[in-house]
Amino acid sequence: MPYFKPNQPEFNFLKHMILVGGNVDNPWNKDDFRHYVTHVNEHLQSDDWMFDTFAFWHFKSPKGGYLYSDVNIGTTMNGEGNFYAVPAPNPGTKQDWDAIIDWYFQPDTFADAFNQAVKEASLTLGKPEHKHNLVITIPYPGPLQSKFGSIDGKALNFSVQGQNLQKATEDRLAACIWFVNEVTRRFEEQNYEHLNLLGFYWTFETIHKSWDIDDHWLLKELYKHIDMKEKKFFWIPFFSSYNIHQLDNYQDYYFHAAFLQPNYMFYKAFTGVDEAAIAARERNAGIEMEFYTVLEEPIAVKDERLNRFDAYLNGGITQGYMKESAIAWFDGGRALYKIFHDSDERERQYYDKIYQFVKGTYSVK
Repeated sequence: MPYFKPNQPEFNFLKHMILVGGNVDNPWNKDDFRHYVTHVNEHLQSDDWMFDTFAFWHFKSPKGGYLYSDVNIGTTMNGEGNFYAVPAPNPGTKQDWDAIIDWYFQPDTFADAFNQAVKEASLTLGKPEHKHNLVITIPYPGPLQSKFGSIDGKALNFSVQGQNLQKATEDRLAACIWFVNEVTRRFEEQNYEHLNLLGFYWTFETIHKSWDIDDHWLLKELYKHIDMKEKKFFWIPFFSSYNIHQLDNYQDYYFHAAFLQPNYMFYKAFTGVDEAAIAARERNAGIEMEFYTVLEEPIAVKDERLNRFDAYLNGGITQGYMKESAIAWFDGGRALYKIFHDSDERERQYYDKIYQFVKGTYSVK
């Protein structure tokens, strides 16, 4: 089976999807997007198109509620040492979900800034062949949230407090469907000239079921609704034996497209990206490229960051995913912008390396 192929018409020719977001105190503006929408040269001019798809995601809403699934309460990160994840302690309410939608569609930031960046580049580079794609993250309906708020006059409870698991899951689904419908409505109202709402992204990196949570049923029903809306549903699971198993026939049940994280950037014991690439190719998934400007998290590989990212780039050639696969990118928050403006040439060169990879011209260094 091939990788999840780039340039498919039913995905509006998606090739490279970059995750945009992180912290709510740092909104993206037009100039931020310009460094990703286009390649910016040494004269600070846009000279070519670069990323075609942008996925917006955030840990918290502007009102402070968690939109993410879990938090780490250990002192190490990414599964090593005493890493210990628990459900997000303050899962978002409907006010939080409303706030993140408002934020994404307010003037001069996020969707509007993205649209402006494409419009401005079109004056220099010529109008792109296809509209740029926008993907919006669905907030995770946290199982500790018993007072989410009301939708269509019905109060929703995501927990099993005072109700059974099926009722909790139905309420979680109702909230997610409302979010999909509301984002779609708001996007259509804006009538962005250069953007296409391609679909939605699910952040929890495994498909979980236990005594008090059932993401399996939720995702199957949500997948049907998103498909009915003629949108696409995306997932980026981490590399592990059970997530690889969940990628088996995933397009029949949960998601339209998935990208597998090699996690080589984070785990000392991992020896490379090849095993993840093979697993993705066998299951019609794409690959996620993981790049950071700095690794401030307490993990063992932070001093190996650039060498390890070279392995991702080189793997695109040796394992074929540079040209044969659609790619998702996680850069840790404005990494490409930061390295472009970095005074250290060792860092600066990666902006151009990534551009070459996106264009399919990168060669093993």
